[in-house]
Amino acid sequence: MDPELDPAAAALLESLSEPTDSAELAALVLEAARIKGRLDRLDRLISGDEELWARLVTARGGDDTVLEVRIDSTLTEARQQATVFRQMLAEIVRRRGEDSGTGGYDPLDDL
Repeated sequence: MDPELDPAAAALLESLSEPTDSAELAALVLEAARIKGRLDRLDRLISGDEELWARLVTARGGDDTVLEVRIDSTLTEARQQATVFRQMLAEIVRRRGEDSGTGGYDPLDDL
C-alpha cells in the first residue's frame, strides 16, 4: 500500500488490486487510486474556502470602482482528473476481462 494515499484512495487501491495483476495493471490500479486522492483533495478545495480558488481584485488600469473575479484553475483540473479517472477505471475493467477470458472488448463499455 502507498503510504501517501488518503483513506478513500487506499480503499480503492485495496478493492481494485488482485494478487494475479500484471505489473502493468498494478501500476494502472495504483495511479487510479492516486487520482482518486487528487479528486478528493480538489473537491475539498472547491467546496471549502472560496478564497483558495476564487477572489475579487480591482480591475487593471487602476479603476477601483470595477472589480474582477479571478478563478483559479482548480475546477478545470478537477474536471480533467475526473475524465482521466473514468478512463483508467474503464481500462482496468477492460483488461480484467481480457485477463480472465470472460469475454472480448465491447466498445460500448467505454460509453
